[in-house]
Amino acid sequence: MTRTTDPAEGDRAARRERMREQIDAALAGLDEIADPVERELAARVLADELLPEAGRRVKAVRRGAVQELRTDRGLKLREVAELIGLSVPRVDQIAKGK
Repeated sequence: MTRTTDPAEGDRAARRERMREQIDAALAGLDEIADPVERELAARVLADELLPEAGRRVKAVRRGAVQELRTDRGLKLREVAELIGLSVPRVDQIAKGK
């Protein structure tokens, strides 16, 4: 029996791997800083400034995607939840920016 693979899952896996590589490159950049003081300062900037900003941007992207599904495609919360694999309450939270 031949098992078929969902092409979309392959695309998601490739996208996830590219993002993982980019994050790993940023972390490797920290490892390349020889001076421990400079390395700590750079790690602090990453942890205290860049990652929280990235988290805010990710939250905005998720909210926009959910809102687009609701408004442009006219889907109900339940339909969005089924489509993206989350609970209805979680989709509602994302739509509200939480």
